[in-house]
Amino acid sequence: LNLRLTLLCAPQVLCSALWVISGQPACDSMLVFSSDVSPAEGNGNVHQRSLSPWSWRSSTAKNRIPSTIWEASCSTKFCSEPKPGQQGEHDWNSVPIHQDVLVLTRMEGSRCYNASYLSVAVGCTCVRASTEQN
Repeated sequence: LNLRLTLLCAPQVLCSALWVISGQPACDSMLVFSSDVSPAEGNGNVHQRSLSPWSWRSSTAKNRIPSTIWEASCSTKFCSEPKPGQQGEHDWNSVPIHQDVLVLTRMEGSRCYNASYLSVAVGCTCVRASTEQN
């Protein structure tokens, strides 16, 4: 809490003392977190069973909400064959699927946050390989 004395003087040399109380600026909204959990039931290890498998890597920033974001990293350049033991086809590429995720980043020296979107790879999929004809 900061106190500042401001003197206001009128032309008649009559001065008034005014105490100004200033603190950190207030944010214009309240942040409330839900306690509901949304499990991905039934998906199991889909990232390993996919024809375009991926692994997960985390990124953590202490001044960000969510502080940890998990991102998919495609395991191979080419897609796997549906039958075990077959070699991957080179006419199908494994590529990441991106989703824009809303993140809040704390403003330096403040209790306020800036909202922005971050493009995050959320999985991988098979696409036909690019050719000169495509």
